[in-house]
Amino acid sequence: MDSGVGGVWTLNKIKAILPKENYIYFMDRFNAPYGNKSTVKLKKLAYRHIARLCKVFDIKLVVLACNTLSSVCYNFLKRKFLTLPIIKIEPFLNPYEFQNKNTLVLATINTIKHNKNLNIYKDYSNIFLKGYGSLAKKIDAANGNYEQLLPYLKKSLNRYKDKNIQNIVLGCTHFNYIKKQLTKIFGEVDFFENSPIVANRVESILLKLGKKNKKNKQPQTLFVYKI
Repeated sequence: MDSGVGGVWTLNKIKAILPKENYIYFMDRFNAPYGNKSTVKLKKLAYRHIARLCKVFDIKLVVLACNTLSSVCYNFLKRKFLTLPIIKIEPFLNPYEFQNKNTLVLATINTIKHNKNLNIYKDYSNIFLKGYGSLAKKIDAANGNYEQLLPYLKKSLNRYKDKNIQNIVLGCTHFNYIKKQLTKIFGEVDFFENSPIVANRVESILLKLGKKNKKNKQPQTLFVYKI
């Protein structure tokens, strides 16, 4: 689940290693963006959406394919749904790998504010944190024409152009779709995000629970919008 198309990136990574599963992708465009919503609002939305979907579908696992929901709601949802496995996604940030390279972390305002792992690096001289409130919604609205976002991105990231950025951490699944535009601003950089790790985690849990599909000849993917 996610507020828009961002989580589709993660969904595709999961489907690549689990092609026989049935998937439901929930997209909450009605309440997007999540990046500037209050924690109370986000918890209420996430709980309501999952509870309603569980009444309609036999769901064996939930993936929060949204860094904002993962940072703000994961622990809350784990307490509310004790028997339902919930997997979160978080910004990929390895201090040992990045310690000698200037790194820009792009995420939502809420992710930077509430993600405990990111808080550790706020005072690092080579790690820069940039939070957005509505960029995810702009990416949804672009409908694939991401080049139109280039002027906005250049203006919002201008202060980092002289920082010799070598790594960019994509702390919002939506941001995977604007790698080309970010490269135009910063040149060739290495991008990092956690969708592949999430996919492996999904497979591991399904195997552990004995719920991995092996004989599904016609797997389905259903896209569900706000209910």
